[in-house]
Amino acid sequence: MRTRRTVLALSAGALCLAGCGAPGGSNSGLTIEAADATAAPGETARIEVQASSIGVQTWQLADIPQSWQVTHENFEPQPTAVRESYPPELVWDPVADSVTGSLVVAVPDEASPGEYTLAVEAGTDTSDERVVSEATVTVEA
Repeated sequence: MRTRRTVLALSAGALCLAGCGAPGGSNSGLTIEAADATAAPGETARIEVQASSIGVQTWQLADIPQSWQVTHENFEPQPTAVRESYPPELVWDPVADSVTGSLVVAVPDEASPGEYTLAVEAGTDTSDERVVSEATVTVEA
């Protein structure tokens, strides 16, 4: 039995490593990166998002007040569906190898200067695997 466990452990490790760095298609290729943005009160902050092997993307306001409007723009490829839920979801079916786009945060006129966090999450929508990137929106005085 000990040999069998060792072989199973090595096989599982090899399968996990087999997808590392491989482009598209595999859950192990799931990534998301959200860039920080800066805006003054009354302006919009544009958070650039890049993802790979993605089936669904959501965002949560974290430190950003709920009254602030967050919209999505210019995603390539465009999502096949948008689920109007909380958090909102952009869906790609089938899973997209590579996605880029923007989340646009409307900073209200009365916003206080400071740093606010927007959490952006990606998944495949077919497994429990999720990755998160946090973007900081800096509101200047």
